Amino acid sequence: MKERELIFGLLFALKPFEPFDPGQAEELLESLDALPGHMHTSIKSGDSVNSDYKDALSAAAEWWLSCKSPHPRHCLQQAFGMDVAPVGAKGQFQAELVLQHYAYRNSDLLQLLIPHLISLDIPHLTDVLAGVYAVGKIVECDDPIVAYIAAKTLVIRYFAADPTIANQFRRHMKSVEPAMQRARLATARAYEIMHTQTNDPEARALALADRYKRTIEGPFRQYSWASYCLSTGQWSRPPMLQNLKERLASEDGLLGALVTTVVLTNMRNSETHETLAWDGFTDQFVTETGRVDETQVAEALRLATSFVHGSEAGFTAIRALDIKSNTGTLPSDEDDGRMPAQDRVRAFFGTNKITLLDAQLNTPNAYFYVRRLVNYDINPCFQALVLARRLLPRTEKFEVSTSKGRDPFISVEASALDATMLSWNFAVSHLDKMPLSTFLTANLDARRKVEPKSTALRSAAWIAVDDAVDTIDGSPEVWSEEMRHLINTRLQVVEIAIAATTQWLVEPNSRLESVQTSVAELRNWVANDAPARALLAEEQLPMRRLRTQWNQWGPVPRHPLVKEDFPPSNTELPPALRPTPSSMHYRTL
Repeated sequence: MKERELIFGLLFALKPFEPFDPGQAEELLESLDALPGHMHTSIKSGDSVNSDYKDALSAAAEWWLSCKSPHPRHCLQQAFGMDVAPVGAKGQFQAELVLQHYAYRNSDLLQLLIPHLISLDIPHLTDVLAGVYAVGKIVECDDPIVAYIAAKTLVIRYFAADPTIANQFRRHMKSVEPAMQRARLATARAYEIMHTQTNDPEARALALADRYKRTIEGPFRQYSWASYCLSTGQWSRPPMLQNLKERLASEDGLLGALVTTVVLTNMRNSETHETLAWDGFTDQFVTETGRVDETQVAEALRLATSFVHGSEAGFTAIRALDIKSNTGTLPSDEDDGRMPAQDRVRAFFGTNKITLLDAQLNTPNAYFYVRRLVNYDINPCFQALVLARRLLPRTEKFEVSTSKGRDPFISVEASALDATMLSWNFAVSHLDKMPLSTFLTANLDARRKVEPKSTALRSAAWIAVDDAVDTIDGSPEVWSEEMRHLINTRLQVVEIAIAATTQWLVEPNSRLESVQTSVAELRNWVANDAPARALLAEEQLPMRRLRTQWNQWGPVPRHPLVKEDFPPSNTELPPALRPTPSSMHYRTL
């Protein structure tokens, strides 16, 4: 029975990127169970094996063959229903690319994601980014069986551990998070060298050695020791690698089986002591204590990386247990249970349908490099920056460009994004799309860096006017109570945005003050007189003032450096009232 359970578990682990079908696994095992009896009967009677049984065994064999994993990139495409694997330039899975692919189509993503989470036995993950990350980390590695078992083992041991040990584990993993992030970036750079230096075998080999050392000394050492401590019920900081190897080798299960293959102490020591050499004639590394085949190091790295990826998925599931059910709209870098702040920042570019190629976030000036930036990307880009500001409180400036080495298209101070949050928080709580004036303060700050101050102020005032006029012009001829509520809400967004911008500017601006007065009067008229037809607005003095200002001050582009382009279909629909969700599950990152 124990062997049968092991086989069943391996079948389960073979398909982490596809919802597991226990019925098919049972059919395969039943066919195998029945095979000796059928063979015995056939030999004894001299008859051939029953054709129905042979058909069932053939079907089971075909299913087994289909379980063989293709290339990890194909698995990622299959797992997330994408034509192109969500992998960045350095060859690593990027959850933000999945979110970008499904931007504004959250239901489509959840239809794929939730069965994966159930299959991996982590259905409690209601943070979409965490769910995508956990699935992607297991699917992208070379050995998803090792990854799945590592994830499952870590979660089981965490729940079985004494609460004091479990809390120590959580605190420790949070404290080493920046170092783990640095190790991931370093291994990504080594991976890039391994796959670009096609004409330099020695450069590829040394990059392999560097990647191996950073993986073993960094995340493998941290996660393997954490899993061991949760199992033994005694917590301590990870020991040196040789001591770690000796302690883990005595353990039953995955860790004990892995550690002798994965931990090559001579490779690690020679790489650290700068005594490692490469023999290109024999394809071997020359260490302080002997030679090691390149294939042995590659296999050790493959298994170690798969173990780490699975452990990261498991820890993601553990950390998410702290997410509060009454999560608010505004994210914070202090939110319990969420993914690291830098991962969330990248994800917010994805959810706003902006392809983020690279980012530098560990600096006072945050830099974002995106694939494209045209006029209809302006609002989504500002929204991503507002959210990034919430998660990067120490950052002073945010800049966006389409290539490294070029001056940024958009540059916004943190103070302008802080001021923008007032109108954004109101708009996102009441509307399903963000009007352009929502980001008035951020837009003005970005414009002031590339336009004369007077031009930038006039442009900002026109954007506010345009939003107010569009609210009326985009409404139907007959106004229902619900439509008046929508009009009132949109005009209130303009009011809040102008008030926040004026306060941020400190000095008064007559154009903005005039627009704010007109919008307030127009909104009061809608609220108090309950007009039933759009044409009645044209008789109102504030509306006539707004039309005059619209003609005299504009039109202006959404941003002076960003080229105008026609939007894709259905992206520029007017804002509508946002229904209050019954739950924030799968709605926040």
